[in-house]
Amino acid sequence: MDRRMVEYEAKKQTPLVAYILLVVFGVVGAHNFYLGRRGQALAQLLFSVVMAGAMLWLFVGFASAEMADVSGGFDDFVRRAWTFYAIGIVWGVGTFAWLVANAIEVPKLIADHNVQLHARLFGTE
Repeated sequence: MDRRMVEYEAKKQTPLVAYILLVVFGVVGAHNFYLGRRGQALAQLLFSVVMAGAMLWLFVGFASAEMADVSGGFDDFVRRAWTFYAIGIVWGVGTFAWLVANAIEVPKLIADHNVQLHARLFGTE
């Protein structure tokens, strides 16, 4: 087999790998790193880190406040609980919408990558 063909087979991208990464590690943008979209991958990673940090911060603050001081009353409890849930909903809905949009783009991105790789290796346009 031609060396260029071996290199092409080794470097070409496949939809199966992209979709597995999207389903398993999509929340942190792993599929976008695989597809060469580092800007979007970093944005997804940053979005997830910020949202997870906010959830953790609220959860720890929520739990420690409840154990330390119950003088805030039920209204304060409800306000903090809804803030926690609202951030979780924004994170979940935002991530889901982002992943669906990415899933739709995967075949085109892989085809473009493989065509460019083929053109670079074989000198065709």
